[in-house]
Amino acid sequence: MKRSFRSEASLVAVTASFLVVCAFAQNNPVPQLVGPPHPQAVAPGGGDFALKVYGANFVPGAVVNWNRQPRPTTYVSGHEVDATILASDIIGNTAGYITVTNPPRGGGPSSASWSLVEVHDPTATIVPGEPTRNLLGGTEDHVLLIADFTNDGILDLATGSGTIRLELGNGDGTFNFVSNMTYSALSPFGDDSMAYGDFNGDGNVDLAYAAGWGSRNNSVFGMAVNFGDGNGTFIPGWQYRESGGTNSFGVVVAGDLNRDGSLDLAAQGPALAIFLGDGKGSFAKSATYPNDLGGETLLGDFNGDGILDLLIQQQTHANTFPITIAFGNGDGTFKAPVMVATIGTICGLGPTMLVSDFNGDGNLDIAYCTETSIGVQLGNGDGTFQKPTYYSVSSSNYEFSFAAGDFNSDGNADLLVSAYDQGFLEILLGNGDGTFQPRSHVTLPGPPRQGGEGGIGTGDFNSDGLLDFVFQLDATGYGVYLQQ
Repeated sequence: MKRSFRSEASLVAVTASFLVVCAFAQNNPVPQLVGPPHPQAVAPGGGDFALKVYGANFVPGAVVNWNRQPRPTTYVSGHEVDATILASDIIGNTAGYITVTNPPRGGGPSSASWSLVEVHDPTATIVPGEPTRNLLGGTEDHVLLIADFTNDGILDLATGSGTIRLELGNGDGTFNFVSNMTYSALSPFGDDSMAYGDFNGDGNVDLAYAAGWGSRNNSVFGMAVNFGDGNGTFIPGWQYRESGGTNSFGVVVAGDLNRDGSLDLAAQGPALAIFLGDGKGSFAKSATYPNDLGGETLLGDFNGDGILDLLIQQQTHANTFPITIAFGNGDGTFKAPVMVATIGTICGLGPTMLVSDFNGDGNLDIAYCTETSIGVQLGNGDGTFQKPTYYSVSSSNYEFSFAAGDFNSDGNADLLVSAYDQGFLEILLGNGDGTFQPRSHVTLPGPPRQGGEGGIGTGDFNSDGLLDFVFQLDATGYGVYLQQ
């Protein structure tokens, strides 16, 4: 039969309409920043400069924001976007709070991640001021999150161990404790963890956490979400209770694992569990992966394909701590883990590994602790890593923690190391090529305090261009140290 021109035209129109509908039905993913931008620091008073921002889930049309203000952006890949930062942004000492926004449909801001550019002349070393003490209930807190929970461009603190508490930043390095933000559902059984992000799409940062209900001898474990209103108030939301579960979930991380425009969760427990979000604040457990005795999990794009992967540290029955990477497929599932390193002992009570970019090549590197040292492995950008280099620390019995950041504002990532009950910390200044200078001691002002082995958080809490830090103190809460 001879097909009429009208029929062919109609078929083309219907097909084109179908393709347009399919194109519009495809959501953009939620972008994720992982590791520092490049450069990490610039001197004040200069001209416009190019900033490279790294992460995952970037799409054409993505925009880099400097202190919540969009800047001209070039899409390079799902792993990198470049922006032009204006001379007017760096007139004086300040901090550039970096986020990325993907265009709709889906997309949106990188609400589960951020990074910093410090605007300050380089310093020879770091000089911490007298600590601001935040004594939060007299019990050791296992969780510390640093993010802007009130949409005012100022970093806040969220803490927890049996309750969730907020310290709202004033912008000058001090914090206001919000005493009525407590929720009894947070697991009181030890390995607490929280993650943050906009889980229900209302533009405000929410909290997801490992939860427990009941008593130690009659308990139910699971996950829960509290929704933020952008003013520092949270209300209980979605809950998941593990039927017949006998162990709590551990570390929780948030990211768009299936690239559908909604944040998802990965949680350590008896198995590594993936919870896919619906964008309205609810999650469905979609997959589990064997995990021996649990451990830590971090997100990052380690092979440069723009898809989030899982960096996993486990504790085995043989009491070793293998570090593996499970590469993401982009649909919420992951390939079989690939071995990166095996550690015999680890440090402290806080996080024992981190990701950064120690040589400024845009590839994620990893650092992890042993009983007396920090191991650094530089990433090749294809999911493989160079052999580790170990840097010794003063602690001789594992009681330390560490963090990465550009603490002297020279553009290179450094390592900051706590020393339990010693009244000092150590700084290993980065050379910019992935190596570090010998450690040097920095005296902590104020009376001797226990602490630091529980973890170190970083942020420029007074926006003066010098990176500050928070020590998790033993059994008393936190101490905030501002650089002078």
